[in-house]
Amino acid sequence: MATATPRLMGAEVKRKEDPRLVTGTSSYVDDIAIPGLHYVAFVRSPHAHAKLGRLDTSAAAKRAGVFKIVTGQDIRAHCQPIPLGGRRGAGG
Repeated sequence: MATATPRLMGAEVKRKEDPRLVTGTSSYVDDIAIPGLHYVAFVRSPHAHAKLGRLDTSAAAKRAGVFKIVTGQDIRAHCQPIPLGGRRGAGG
């Protein structure tokens, strides 16, 4: 029994966004300059489920251009725990 092959399988498909991407005429988020705009960098532990004894951010604070350092402890004051899904009181 022969199966139907999708028409796009193996076909060259010209995407309409390609010309602006390959010619450099497209805009990217990094191209946007708004007064007061800041970048963010996340630093994560390379150790899964590690417990941090202490976090020293003093070296980062001394770097030129650093606007603010926010730690998990800082965020905890503004967040609520995410409720778990499922039925409550179902005994399982």
